[in-house]
Formats: sequence, C-alpha cells, structure tokens
Amino acid sequence: MTKILVVFHSITGNTMELAKAVAEGAREEGVDVVVKRVPETIPEEILEKNPGYRAVKDELKSFEVANPEELEEYDAIIFGSPTRFGVMSSQMKQFIDMTGKLWMGRKLEGKVGAVFTSNEMPHGGKEATLLTMILPLLGHGMIIVGIPPVKELYKAGSYYGATSTGKPREEDLEVARLLGKRVASIAKKLKS
Repeated sequence: MTKILVVFHSITGNTMELAKAVAEGAREEGVDVVVKRVPETIPEEILEKNPGYRAVKDELKSFEVANPEELEEYDAIIFGSPTRFGVMSSQMKQFIDMTGKLWMGRKLEGKVGAVFTSNEMPHGGKEATLLTMILPLLGHGMIIVGIPPVKELYKAGSYYGATSTGKPREEDLEVARLLGKRVASIAKKLKS
C-alpha cells in the first residue's frame, strides 16, 4: 500500500489544522497516511506564555514526533510549517537539515514531496515560505507536487501548496484536502 507522511510544525494549531486536512484528502485516495510533528525546540516554560499554544498543546502533543531517518519508509512526504519572516520555522528547518544522511544515500530520490504553511497576516510571506521549503526537497531529488490552476485557488492557497492566514477557513481546508488527495494520487501512480 502507498504510504504517506504528513509532518508539520505548529505552535498555535493553525498549521496542525492544515496538516489534518491534508491527511484527510490523502486518505480519500485509499492510502496509508501517518501524521507526525517535528521536535519542538522552544522550552515549555516559554511556550506556556503563548495563549494560542496553551489552547492546543494537548492535541499537538497527541501527535508522535517524527524522526528524519524514517522518511525513507514513505512514498510521499508532505511538509507543513508556519511562516517565520518569510521562511519555514527553525524547527522545520532543523528537521530537514537532519536529513543529510538520507541525501547522501539518495533515499528520498523519486519520492513525492509537497508543502503547506500558515501565518498570521495576509502578506506575511506565505509563498516565499512555500518556495523555500521546496528547495531542500528538490535537493533530495523528490518529485514536487503543487496545486493546478483549479477554481479553489481563487479563494485560498497557492500553486506551490496549501496556505492559511490565521485559523484556517473552510476554503483553506478545502485546498489542503485537495493537495493531500493530489499527492496521494500521484504517489499511487508512481508506485504502480
């Protein structure tokens, strides 16, 4: 069976909500989907000062923490990160930076890759984040999947991946599901 990993970083739960929608869309294709989070590097006592984190911390902690070495077990990997100054979070960057051994062994070459992001302001660099998240996937030789020019993009998302500004709206979640379904469909075709 085709196996897909959705791996995300989230503090306030917005990227987590997109991750769940991406996974939901992928499951529509009848594939095995696992959702995990990257390790958090901010100390708990600092996170506890953020009301957004306090509201979702139990749900965030319900997701297993991913290990970079397990990425080779999947046919497709969909990465999700909040936008931090127009780039992915340092937690996601650190996770991807830990894939050097996989890169040296060409373990992700030919696997499907896709990305999604959220941020708190309409023009906070979401597309820049998506594009910079794609670069290491290209370095691994992954096959990048975006979103074709469908009508849903007129309300949400980007060609480069699913997005949201703040808490995801239904339109954002719809595009996230579309991305998951598209990745799953392509991964299934490549596997067969």
